[in-house]
Amino acid sequence: MLTGVAALGGATPAWCIRPVVIPIGTMSEAEIDAAQPCATTVARLNLSPAVVVVDFPTLREQGLTLNRVAALVEKAQTPRNRVLDDVALNEAIANCGETVESYYYGHDYKAADLARFFALAAAEHITLNRQELWLAALVRQLGWLAPGANGALITLPAATPPVTEEMRAVILHHEIAHGAYFTEPAYAAYTEAFWNRLSAPERADFQGFLGGQGYDANNLDLMRNETQAYLVFTRDPDFFTAAAVGMTAAEVDGLRGRFIAQMPDIWLKPLAREALPVGQAASVCEARN
Repeated sequence: MLTGVAALGGATPAWCIRPVVIPIGTMSEAEIDAAQPCATTVARLNLSPAVVVVDFPTLREQGLTLNRVAALVEKAQTPRNRVLDDVALNEAIANCGETVESYYYGHDYKAADLARFFALAAAEHITLNRQELWLAALVRQLGWLAPGANGALITLPAATPPVTEEMRAVILHHEIAHGAYFTEPAYAAYTEAFWNRLSAPERADFQGFLGGQGYDANNLDLMRNETQAYLVFTRDPDFFTAAAVGMTAAEVDGLRGRFIAQMPDIWLKPLAREALPVGQAASVCEARN
């Protein structure tokens, strides 16, 4: 097994040797939601330090940092075995009718996904941008290049147009659910069991919805993960409705109730019923780059 980027062969990537120390705090969901970052900030989620939240000042900054990772890990119509260069990435984004800003409104990846991304990028001599080099430094600082590292990176943008404060709260809540899926084996196992208990038409309905959102519908682990996050933790009609999965509101409410009733007793469970902590921004930036 590789023990880090030094085992990749060839020249050591610049991001591996650059001495960068990124400040990392600890914040609650409500504290993160109320913040209005003027620069990219990093914090561990207080309920689970294995979940690291990156809060971006703009959708563009978020996209420049993570869109290439998204293309490798979970976007439809992009390869799972190689990292796209700039030309191919821009083409993939344009082909699905999106922009750098809208490719995803929030991102989530487990530590192993990020380690694999940087290993492939180094092996393929992909030129990374400034934001991706910063991400590489963060991943290395967190110790996530080591085999078996347990961690999840989740991200959200500041509440600047087109993102409203309400949307920001929904995005964060959704991404926290992914953080639990990646770092709590009991929760991932429970989600898989729940998925398997759905009828074939119900699974097909969720796969159809998620495929339409640009996710790789052939990745069943991704389908299970996104289903739990949308069904239980994304109760906002701008992001998810019963009609989107071809069901009635009563049917979706029934599935959600069944899921919550038998959830493992982990830190995420109370969040399945709590109202979103939408609050006014703590500060406003005069200009955002």
